[in-house]
Amino acid sequence: MSKVGKRIYEARAKYPDRTKSEENSFGPLTVVMTSLKTAMLLLSSEEEPVLQTVLNHITEFARKWDDNILELKEHELLELLLEKEFFIKAYSVIVRRLALYLVTAILGTTELSDLETEQTAKLLEVSFRFYLQEADDFCIEYLTYIINMCLRDPQVAQGVLENIDFLEKFKNIFVYSENPDTVFNSIEALNKMLQVQSAEEMLMFTTLPGFPVDRIICEITNEFLEIRLAALKVLKTLLADTSEESVFEPLHRCFFVLQQLVKAFCANPQAEDALDIIEVLATALRAEKMTKLFFEQNLFDQIVEHLKDDMDVMPPDVVCSIISIFAEAALYTQYLARIHAADITDMFMRCLMQSKPEPGTFIIVGLNRMVEYPEALRYFVAAYEQGVLNKLVSLMASSQVAIKTREQAAQFVGHLLLSAFRPTSEQLILQNIPNILASTLAQGLPELSIDLILSLLSIVENLAQNEEYRAILGDYRPFTESVAQLLMRSYAHSILVHNIFRCLCTIVEEEPVREVLLSNFIVSSIKRALKSLSNLVKTAVTNFILQTTRFNEFVDAYIDRGILEVLMMYQKHAFCVSTWGPAIESILSKCPTMKFCIRNCLSFTDITAGKDFYVSKRKFDDFRSFQKILLTDCSPLDAVLVVNFDRPVADDSELIVVPPSHLQMAEVHGDQEWCYCKRPGDSNLPEYLEALNQTLALHGLVDNPDKIRRTIDFENVAKRSKIIAEAVASVMADNLKILDLNSTEECSRHTVQCHLLELRYVFHNNFIPLGVVRSGCQFERAILFKCFADQIGLPCTLQRSVDGKLLYNEVPLPLELEKDIHCDKKTLKFMPWRMLRPTHIVDLMYNIGELYPTQSRQALQYLRLY
Repeated sequence: MSKVGKRIYEARAKYPDRTKSEENSFGPLTVVMTSLKTAMLLLSSEEEPVLQTVLNHITEFARKWDDNILELKEHELLELLLEKEFFIKAYSVIVRRLALYLVTAILGTTELSDLETEQTAKLLEVSFRFYLQEADDFCIEYLTYIINMCLRDPQVAQGVLENIDFLEKFKNIFVYSENPDTVFNSIEALNKMLQVQSAEEMLMFTTLPGFPVDRIICEITNEFLEIRLAALKVLKTLLADTSEESVFEPLHRCFFVLQQLVKAFCANPQAEDALDIIEVLATALRAEKMTKLFFEQNLFDQIVEHLKDDMDVMPPDVVCSIISIFAEAALYTQYLARIHAADITDMFMRCLMQSKPEPGTFIIVGLNRMVEYPEALRYFVAAYEQGVLNKLVSLMASSQVAIKTREQAAQFVGHLLLSAFRPTSEQLILQNIPNILASTLAQGLPELSIDLILSLLSIVENLAQNEEYRAILGDYRPFTESVAQLLMRSYAHSILVHNIFRCLCTIVEEEPVREVLLSNFIVSSIKRALKSLSNLVKTAVTNFILQTTRFNEFVDAYIDRGILEVLMMYQKHAFCVSTWGPAIESILSKCPTMKFCIRNCLSFTDITAGKDFYVSKRKFDDFRSFQKILLTDCSPLDAVLVVNFDRPVADDSELIVVPPSHLQMAEVHGDQEWCYCKRPGDSNLPEYLEALNQTLALHGLVDNPDKIRRTIDFENVAKRSKIIAEAVASVMADNLKILDLNSTEECSRHTVQCHLLELRYVFHNNFIPLGVVRSGCQFERAILFKCFADQIGLPCTLQRSVDGKLLYNEVPLPLELEKDIHCDKKTLKFMPWRMLRPTHIVDLMYNIGELYPTQSRQALQYLRLY
C-alpha cells in the first residue's frame, strides 16, 4: 500500500475579482440635512463614523448659541442619549466624549426641579457604570460633572454612599487627578455627599481608609479660586466635628490644615476667598487642640502681623470679619492675656462702635469672652465714657438687629454686671434701663428668642440684688406689666416660665410689683403653671408661692381665688415636685382659719394673732364648703366663732343691712334697723387679755424683754398654762357646774347650745365673737386658751377630735432624764418652736390647769376615750 503525502501548497486556477466586489458594494453616501430632528434619528446608527459625525455636528450647533442648548432640550436629546446610555460601549473615544459633552451642556442649563427623582437616579446609575469602566481623562471630567449635578437631589445623593465600588474609584481619581475641572467637581460632589449624612454616618464615612482629606487640604492653596472655595466649603463641614474620633484626630493633620489656612490667608489677606479662609479657621479653632497648636506654633502671631500691616487699606467690615478667629480663640482663658497683649481687645471695641448698621455677632462674642481677663475688663469699664454700654443696650433693645446679635449683647451686659456691678449698674440706671427692659420684653415671642429673654431676666435679677435698684425697677409699673404679660404667653416653653417666676421672686419685695402682678392675672398664670405637665414649671411656681406668702395680699389671693384649691386637689400629680407640699403649708401657716379647717390642728408655730381666726363648730370634709361660707353672704347651720384682739368695734364698711321685707313681723321692732357682720368687733377679748397680763405680772411670769424672743421658759410652762386655763374658765363658766374628771357625766352642752343660739339672735347671724361667749365647754375654751397662749408667747397646740365635737390643747414639757444632755433645760429653752413636740394635754374643764401626759389615763378620760 503506497503512502500519499499532503501537499502544503496547491495552485489555484481562479482568483476573486476584487474590482467587481468593490463596484457592487454599497458606497459612501453623503446627504445634506437641515433638520435637527432628522439628524437625531441617525443616533440610532450602529456605525461609529456616523455617530461621530452626527454628534460632532450637534456639538458645533450647541456651542454656537446658548439658546441652541434649549432647543436640544426641547427635542429631548438628553432622554435619547440616556436611552443609548451615552454610548458607553462605543469603541471610539471621540463618540463617548461628544455624548458626555452634550449631556453636561444640557445639565448646565437644567434646574433641579426640571428633573424628576427617578430620571435623576437613572442618569446617575448610567454615569456610575460609565465611570467605573472609563479611563479617558476627558470622559472622567464630564462624568464627574454629571455626577455632581445629579447629587443636587438629596434623595439621590443618599444612595451614592451605598455604591462602594464607585466611591473607591472616585477617591483614587480625585487624589491623583491633575485636571482642575475634575478636581473641582469631585470636591463639590463630596460636599453634597457629606450634607446628606448624619453626624454618625459622616464620622464613619470620613474615617474610612483612603478618604481624600489631605488632598482637600492641599487644594486650599490651589491657583483656581473656584477650587479653593470648594475645598474650604468641605473643610468647614469636616472641622465642625470637634470630637476626638474625627478625621482630624491626628495632630499632624491638625497642624497641616492650620498651616495651609494661615499660609493661604497671609499670601493675600485681600483675596476674594480671604473671608472664607477666616471662616474655616474660626471653625477649626473651636477645638481646643487646634487652638493650642495655633498659639504654640506662632500661627497666631503670623495672622496678627499681616492683619496689622494691611488693616489701613482694608475696609472696616472686612477687618471686623477677619477678627472672628480671635473670638473663637478667646474661648480658652489661658490665651486671653496673649490676645489682649496683641491689641485684639481694642480691635473688638472699634468694630463694635464703627460697624454699620450693626456689628457681627462674633464681635460681641469675643468681647463677652474677653471679660474673663481683668485687664480687658478694666478696658471695657473705662470705655463706658465712649458710649460702649449705650451701644450694647441699643443693640439689645432694637427689633431691627439680628436676633443672635441681640442675644450676645444682652449676655454681655449681664456679664459686665457680674464682673463690674457698681459702674455698670449706675450706667444702666442712667439709661433708664426699666423703660428699655419693659419695651423690649413687650415685643414678646416670637419676636424675641428664648435665649434673649433669659439674658434680659438675668439682668433684672442682677440689678435687683441692690435694694435701691430693685426699688427703681419696682416703681416702673410698665416693666412689671410686661413681665406678667410675657408669662401668660410663655407656657409653651417650660425653661422660660421657670426663669420668669424666678425673676419675679427677686422683685416681689416691692409693693408696686405686688399690686401690678395681682391686677395682671398672676393668679391665672399660677393656676396654669400648677396644672402644667412640666415638673420644672411646677417647681418654679411653688417656689414663687413660698416666696410670696410673706405678704398678706398674696396669701388672701391664694386662698380666695383658688390657688390653695388647686394645690390641694392636684397633690397626686406632683409627687416629683419637692416644693409642692411646703407651698401648701406656707399658705396655711399664714392663715390659721384654713389650716385648722383642713388639718384640724394648729401647731406651736401657727399663731392666731394678727388677723381674724374663724372656727366652725362643724367639721368639714371639704374645706371649700367652709371657704364658701366665709366668702359669700350666707349663714352656716352651726356657729362660727370669730377671734380678733385688734377690732373692738366692727367697721361700718363690713356691716350688711337686712331689708325689712326679709324679716319676720315678730323680729321687727319699730324703726330699728337690722344688720349683721361676718367680721364683728370684739371689745371683751382685749379686756380679758389685759386682765391676764396683770395676773401673770403678779406672779412674775410676763415676757422678759432681755431674753431672746422665742426662748421657752420650761420652768414656768405649767404655771402659765394654769393661769391661762383659770382665766378661760372664769370667762366661760356661766350656768355650768363643775364636774369630776372620773365621772361619766358630760358638761351641759345643751346650756352652751342655748347660749350660742341666743347670741345668734343678738348678732343676727352665726358669726359670733369669741369674747361674748360666756358659757363654753372644751370646744370654746380650747380656742380661747390657744388665742391667749399665742398672745403671751406660750407654745401651745389646738387639736380637733376625730368626731369634730371636741377641741383640746397640748403644751411641751421636757421629759428630763438624769445625765441626758439632750434633755437639758438650758439646751431645750433655745430650741426652735418647730422642733418642739407636744407632751401634755391641758385640762380646761375638770381640774382647771392640770397637765396630763399624752396617752395617760387622765388624758384619755379628759378626751372621753377611757
